[in-house]
Amino acid sequence: MIDLLSAPRHLLFVAAFALGASLPAQLLTGFDPEEARDMVSLCTTHTFKDLYGDDQAMIPDGYDRVHIAFERGLDNMFQVFRKGAIGVIEFRGSTADPLSWMENIHSAMIPARGTIAIDGRMFDYDLADDTAAAVHAGYTLGIGFLADDVVDELIKLREKGVRDILITGHSQGGALALLMRAYLERLSTTRLPGGMRFKTYAFANPMVGNTAFAAEYERSYVADGSSFSIVNPKDPVTKMPLSYDDGSLLAPQRIAGMLMGQGPSLRSTARDAFFQMFSGQVTGLARYFSNSITKRITGSVGEVRMPPFREEMNYTPMPGRVELDPFPYPLILRDSTILRNDSIMRANPRDANGVFTDRSVYKAPPNFFQHKPYNYYVAILERYFPDSYARLAVKVLPENL
Repeated sequence: MIDLLSAPRHLLFVAAFALGASLPAQLLTGFDPEEARDMVSLCTTHTFKDLYGDDQAMIPDGYDRVHIAFERGLDNMFQVFRKGAIGVIEFRGSTADPLSWMENIHSAMIPARGTIAIDGRMFDYDLADDTAAAVHAGYTLGIGFLADDVVDELIKLREKGVRDILITGHSQGGALALLMRAYLERLSTTRLPGGMRFKTYAFANPMVGNTAFAAEYERSYVADGSSFSIVNPKDPVTKMPLSYDDGSLLAPQRIAGMLMGQGPSLRSTARDAFFQMFSGQVTGLARYFSNSITKRITGSVGEVRMPPFREEMNYTPMPGRVELDPFPYPLILRDSTILRNDSIMRANPRDANGVFTDRSVYKAPPNFFQHKPYNYYVAILERYFPDSYARLAVKVLPENL
């Protein structure tokens, strides 16, 4: 059994990374493992900043951070990086702030084209041509808070000669990346300089729209090899929100356990809303709680008026899907004294590798282990960069054990 906890607090990452490959002068067509590796690495910077106070170990060679946006709206924020002629817009995922979780819960569907009133400002969004297309209300509201700042940063990059942009994010950040891509692509050239080219890598993203939206998104951005949704099939977040046909996917008790294991301390209003969404009819409750959340966030962000909610809850996985292998959890004994108890040792046979055949003696993975951004990074290395994976000093963060 490997002792993963013996590494120093700073985790020895400086010697572990081999991220020196240079990006080309322009975006490549199709899924590029180097781009995916660099993007998921940037997505982990928030984890490292929160846990260790420093995220430099997770910024790949050659990337410069040129902007960190202020937190806005439902605790949303993004970062801007640049590597030569390529820029990166990276969206942060969910935080412990109850507003951030209300954005996830705000899952009623709205038309893919409409207007949201935000504290007296009209946010006109256009994400698809198909009038049948519908999208997640909370995530669309999220891009409404960030869109103007993102456009401003893109204009600055274009003025510096950068026109190729990678858009990325993990979890809620991945959902924002997908919707922001659609928003930017359809934005008038009077707002955004012409000639800009985009490519999207969304990691561990929940679903963001219905079948009509996903189909148009596929035709527009996936067919030409410029958008990818990288998921671990064992990651529960990638199966949310619930739709018509998966009401039995997760029991309320399981959801409660997930949330408590995730870490955020939710205010009772957000927590109770989330739990109750999984009983009764999904569509009606989603609309009920989205209406309730719209009222609750008014005190924090100003008055919000959403478009009329759709009479549907038909979420579908996003296209451009790249599936990773489930993340292996290390074999850690529930009770280390078992190794010093002869009678217990005799009663628990081990295989040729010294692993107990009775797996119940080992710790179970914590809730949301399959969702952690660093685990996505490690999985990308293992699949596409085995030499870098072999040199990685810590393959599971101690805080995730």
